[in-house]
Amino acid sequence: MNSVFIILNYNSYKLTEKLALKVSKMDSINNVVIVDNCSSDNSFEYLLKLKNTKIDVIKSDKNGGYSYGNNFGARYSKKYNPDILFISNPDVDIEESEIKKILKVFNDTEYSILSAVEYDINNNISNPPIWKIMKYTDDLCDCSFILKKLKHTNENLKIELNEEVQAIEMIKGSFFGVRYKDFMEVDGFDENVFLFCEERIIARKMIDNNKSIGIVTDAKYNHNHSASINKSYKLKSSQIKLLYKSRLYYNKKYNNINGFKYYLLYMVMKISILEYYMYDFINFIKYKLKDIKG
Repeated sequence: MNSVFIILNYNSYKLTEKLALKVSKMDSINNVVIVDNCSSDNSFEYLLKLKNTKIDVIKSDKNGGYSYGNNFGARYSKKYNPDILFISNPDVDIEESEIKKILKVFNDTEYSILSAVEYDINNNISNPPIWKIMKYTDDLCDCSFILKKLKHTNENLKIELNEEVQAIEMIKGSFFGVRYKDFMEVDGFDENVFLFCEERIIARKMIDNNKSIGIVTDAKYNHNHSASINKSYKLKSSQIKLLYKSRLYYNKKYNNINGFKYYLLYMVMKISILEYYMYDFINFIKYKLKDIKG
């Protein structure tokens, strides 16, 4: 199967370089496409040095976030006539043996999207190992520090290790493979979302078009969670505002919530953001006090 590996870079050229060089040496990957998402540092110029017969380095025409950048790379990859696209964050590490396991399942089944089991940098399975598509009530409860403790959306989800591939509702966006024709058939990611909720949106698109999603249970990859996001958005409140904006959009477009539910979710999110402002302020005070004592 012809496969293209897309890495979306934003101010993370060292991580991107490491992953691109490793993946480019894999026989099971035909081409590597690095998409620089209009980085504010010198990423693009630095990454251009990696360009060779197997690695392409391109730059998106704007920083439209995760969805826009990966769609940009997918459209560019058409020139290679790929069967499978692998989409990966720069802060991921994966071996060729795991890529081969995923490609084998693609070859033997009709799954449209496949991923592997995500491990953290300490080589422990990330918790939760599997995600479900969150409902309106889940997003509403998740805005509260108290109510989120009562919510158990992903608590009981487990990987069935006795199965080669397990059907799931939603993959994690840090790394996955997708059939190119199926990805393009649903118009890829929703570019109205800058960051967050990309996984649930692509999952809904696939499910609504009768396409299946799975996880290859004996394949793995390591992920340094949110290394790129935390570098760009150091304040928790900044990340939360982006998250809530995406969730609000998702619920309006894909859950078709009415005006009352939209306004309720909007107001609860506004209150929650104030809580995170306080969270950032407390952490700032702690940092200053530690700096004074040190």
